[in-house]
Amino acid sequence: MPVEVTSIVGRREEVTAVKKALAEARVVTLTGIGGVGKTRLAIQVAAELRRAFSDGVPFIDLSAAMDGLALGSTVVEMLNIRDKSTRDLPEVVSEFLRERTMLLVLDNCEQIAGECAELINTVIRRAPSIRILATSRERFGVTGEYVWRVPPLSAPGPGTGAEFTRGSPAPAEYPALVLFAERAAKAGGPTTGRDDWPDVARLCRRLDGLPLAIELAAGQTRKFTPAQLVQRLDERLASVDAHDRAVPDRHRTLEAAIDWSYQLCSPQEQLLWARASVFAGRFGLDAAEGVCSGADLPLENVLDVVGGLVNKSVLVHEEHLGEVQYRLLETLAQYGRVRLRQAGQEAELVRRHRDWYLRLAEQRATHSHGPDQVAWSRRLRRERGNLSAAMDHCMATRGEEQTALRFTAALLQYWYEGGQLREGRQLLERALAADGEQTRARVMSLRNLAFIGANQQDFAAAETALRECRTQARRLNDPLVDARVLDTEAELALHRGDFVATIARSKEALACPGYTTDPVRSVSYTHLTIAHAMLGNHDEAVAAFQEAQRCSVEFGELFRFSWALIGLAIAEFGVGKHPSVITHTREAIRIAREFDNMFGYSSALALMLCSVTAEGDLARGAVLIGARQRVRQSFGITDVLSEAESDLVEGAAATLGEGLGDAPFEEAVARGLAFTSDTALDYALDSSGDSADSADEAAPPVEVSSAEAGSSPLTARERQVADLVAQGLSNKQIAAELVISPRTAEGHVEHILTKLGSTSRAHIAAWATRHSG
Repeated sequence: MPVEVTSIVGRREEVTAVKKALAEARVVTLTGIGGVGKTRLAIQVAAELRRAFSDGVPFIDLSAAMDGLALGSTVVEMLNIRDKSTRDLPEVVSEFLRERTMLLVLDNCEQIAGECAELINTVIRRAPSIRILATSRERFGVTGEYVWRVPPLSAPGPGTGAEFTRGSPAPAEYPALVLFAERAAKAGGPTTGRDDWPDVARLCRRLDGLPLAIELAAGQTRKFTPAQLVQRLDERLASVDAHDRAVPDRHRTLEAAIDWSYQLCSPQEQLLWARASVFAGRFGLDAAEGVCSGADLPLENVLDVVGGLVNKSVLVHEEHLGEVQYRLLETLAQYGRVRLRQAGQEAELVRRHRDWYLRLAEQRATHSHGPDQVAWSRRLRRERGNLSAAMDHCMATRGEEQTALRFTAALLQYWYEGGQLREGRQLLERALAADGEQTRARVMSLRNLAFIGANQQDFAAAETALRECRTQARRLNDPLVDARVLDTEAELALHRGDFVATIARSKEALACPGYTTDPVRSVSYTHLTIAHAMLGNHDEAVAAFQEAQRCSVEFGELFRFSWALIGLAIAEFGVGKHPSVITHTREAIRIAREFDNMFGYSSALALMLCSVTAEGDLARGAVLIGARQRVRQSFGITDVLSEAESDLVEGAAATLGEGLGDAPFEEAVARGLAFTSDTALDYALDSSGDSADSADEAAPPVEVSSAEAGSSPLTARERQVADLVAQGLSNKQIAAELVISPRTAEGHVEHILTKLGSTSRAHIAAWATRHSG
C-alpha cells in the first residue's frame, strides 16, 4: 500500500469504528473534504484487517481514472487479472472475485462515482465474500452502503495557552498538535518548544484541524516560527473570507492553507507544483525534468526543486516497481492545475506531457525485441497512468487523431505482456474510427487490432482488420511492414489451429527483404517452432527453435524466446523426452516471471506436470496440477485455452487419479492450491521435488507458544531464511541466494516473525544463532 502524507495521529477511535462498520456492512465509504485524511484512515484500517482476509487487501488508487475505461484498466491491473476475452469488465472482475475473500480499498472515487457504484453493485451481488472500503467526497448510494464522515483532528480551544506555557496539559492530548510537531521535525525545522504550543494551537484551530493543511504549514517551519505562521495565515484567511462567503468554512480554510503554502514556495517550486499537476498519479524524476523544465526552470535545477517540495509536504515520494517516484496529493494537484490554467500554460504542459509519453511508447516499441526488454517492460508498467492520460487526451482532442494512432501503433507489446488486451482493443478501435488517413501508424494499429482479436479468439474481427491492413500495407511498399503483417497472419492461423498455414505465413515473412537482420524475426521462428511441434515435426521444430535461440543470443530477446522454449517442450513431449520437457518449461517459467507473463506460466506448467506424471512422479504431478490452478486463479486467467492444452491436463489428471487413488490425488492437488502464486512457481522451479517443504512454505502462519519453540517451529526453508537473516542479508539478497522471488523471501520472513512472536529481524538473528548447529 502507498504511504500517504497525512498521519494516522489521533485516529484510533475512527479506525475502531470503521473496522466495526466493515464487520456489519459490505460497503463502507469514507467521505469528507480533500485533505481531511480519508486515504490514510483507509490504509490504516486495511492494514489492521489484512489477516482477516485470506486473499488479501488490494489498494486501488483511482485518482487518475477519469472514465469507465480507465477505472476498468486500473482495477484489472491492481488485481493482476489476466483475461483475454471480450467480456464486460464488471463480469470479468466479479468472476475473479467470486470465490475470494478480500477487502478492496478503492481510493479517490469522486470523479467517477457513478462508474464505481456500478462496479461495486455488481461485485457485491456476485462475490459474497468481498467487502469494499472506499474513499470519496460523496457517497455512492449503493445498497447497504455505510457512510462514515471523517472528522478533522482535535485541537485545543481558546484560553488554554497559559496552561501550555507551564507544560500542562501534554500536547499529546491534541492530535493536531502532535501531527504538526511530527511534520515540522521531518521538514528539518527547529524543535517545537514549550513556548511555541499556544501559537501552534492557534494555528491548528485556524486550519480547522485538517491534516493536509497542518502538514503544509509544518513544512514551512524551516523559514518561519509558529507565531509568524499564524500571522501570515490570518492574513490569507481574511483575504479568502472576504472573497467568497458562500464557500463552506472548511473548504475556505483548506483553500487558504493551500494558497498560503503555494505563496511561501520559491518561484521555481511554484512552477514545478503547477506543472506537475499534468501528471496522472506517480511520475519519475526523468519525467519531471522532461515535462516541467524550461528556461524559467532549468533541467539541472529540477532535482533540488523536487526535494524542496517533498520537504514542504507538497510532493510525496514513494518506491514503485523498483524506482523512487513522486506524486501530488489529489487536492494539491487540482490546485496546481488551476494555477497552471491561470498562467495560460495548461495547453502547453499537456502537449509536453503527451510528447514525453509518446516518445516513451515509441522508444519501447523499438526495444521490444532487444536486451533491455525487461527494463522497458517495467518502466511502462510504472507509467501506466500517464500513458493512459496522454492517450485519453489524444482521443478526446480534435486534431490529435494521428497522434492517437501513433500511440496505438507502438503499444502492442505493452498490452500483450501485461495481459491488457481488452484495454488495448478498445483504444485501437477508438483511434482507428477517429482517423481514416492511410499512414504507417494506421497500418500498424490495424495489425495490432488483428493480433489482439486472434489472441481473444475473435477470428472474424481479426480477419476484418487484417484485410484492411493488407490493402493499406501494399501502398507503403515497406518490406518490414509486410513481414509484420505476415507474422500476424501466422498468429491468427496458429490460434485457429491451422498449423500448416502458420508455417507458410511465417516462411513468407522470413523471405521479406531485410527481415533476416531484424530482431523481430524471432516472432516467426517462434511460430514455426510451435506449429511444427503441434504437427509432430520434431526435427523441424528443433531447427526453428535453434534459430529463435540465435535471435535471443544476438539481440537479447527474451519474451518470445520463452514461447519458443514452450514450443520446443511440446516437440520433446511428442517424442517422449520428458526430462528435456521439464528443463525447457522451467526455463520458460523463469523468463516469463520477468514479464509477469501469466499465459506463459499456464502453458509451461501444463507441459511440466504431464512430463512429471509420465516420469512416474505422481505425487509431484498432482501437486503441480493444484499449483497451476493456483497460478491461473491468482491472476484471473480464464479458460481461453487451446483444446490440446486442455486435453493434456485432463489426461494427466486421469492418470494421476488412477495411479494415486482418489483421496491422495485430491489431497496433493489441494496442497498445490494452498500455495500462493509465487510459491507455486517456486515449487515448479525447485528441481529437488521436495513437495513437503514447499507446501510448508505456503501454509498460513500459525501462532507458536514459547513451550513449542524449543522444538523449532520453522520449516527447513524457513531455517535457511533465518540463517541468512542472521548473516545480515536483506530480503532481496536472501531471494538471490535461494533463487526465489523477493516477495517470497519477504513472506518467509513474515511467517518466521509470526511463529517466533516477534516484530524484529534482530530477534530472528538471535534465535538462529541460539539454534545453529
